[in-house]
Amino acid sequence: MRLGSFLDANSLPATSPGLHLRRRHCCTGAGRDWQRAAGAPARATDRDWRAAAATVRAGYRPGDLIVAAPAWADPLLRLHLGDLIPLTVAGRLDAARFGRIWEISQRGARAPETQGSRVVQSRRQGALTLRRYERPAAQVSFDFVAEWNRAAVSRVDGGGRVSLCYRAPDRFECPDSPSQSLKPELLEIDTSPHFALSIPLAGRATTVVEFDRVPLGRELAVGAGLHNVWLRKAGRGTVSLRVLVQGRELGHIEAGSMTGWTLRKFDTSALAGQSQSVRFEITVNDPNSRTLGFAAEARS
Repeated sequence: MRLGSFLDANSLPATSPGLHLRRRHCCTGAGRDWQRAAGAPARATDRDWRAAAATVRAGYRPGDLIVAAPAWADPLLRLHLGDLIPLTVAGRLDAARFGRIWEISQRGARAPETQGSRVVQSRRQGALTLRRYERPAAQVSFDFVAEWNRAAVSRVDGGGRVSLCYRAPDRFECPDSPSQSLKPELLEIDTSPHFALSIPLAGRATTVVEFDRVPLGRELAVGAGLHNVWLRKAGRGTVSLRVLVQGRELGHIEAGSMTGWTLRKFDTSALAGQSQSVRFEITVNDPNSRTLGFAAEARS
């Protein structure tokens, strides 16, 4: 259909016979013609999802990652395969540690987690495309969230006075700031789940989280962001997370209301194979409505 068809239909006077029929043809028939010409895929059905899920279950191995593309299809993925996606995997730092990735996609989308991987299996399930990717997985030598109870946590005020935080069964509690605690938790950061160390910030003191004798690899991957969309709307402060190894700063991450989940990878290849102290220092210029979540892995 030519573009002129749209113009002709809309240029008819309001009293023209057949106006409604012509406009209806213009707006619906032409739309269907355009969809057919563009090869637009049909909407995925529940039957498509059940078939794709059955294929994944048949070939799934513990440690596999399952993702949906586009990302807005993630709730449907969880509906059909949620039992194979534990909270720690749903809230992963990134996908580097996964060597096998199942992707259920539609409308030509591809999940960013599959970048740099090769396709070893592919099939259509109605309007869905199921692919399995493989690649060398990163070897994680230390997961800071999983090993949270090995940390030493303290708060340092502007005068340099140190207040130690005490470890409870499921968190660290800081006596100088009863409302503040550090614990592993599933957080909402940038509208996505992240299993991270949660720190509701209070006051202007520096929160220090230090791990001794961390077995280092070639890189230290650190991700951070602010939890809770409503707190992000209410607060204005910027949180700074400094990363130090054996007292030397590797870099830092700034987390604000609009920064989302920031992932940085710091080169530790010169220290690979060594056990060193790793220290995180958290400061904020305005603690109102600020809860930081961060996660980190030492890996090769």
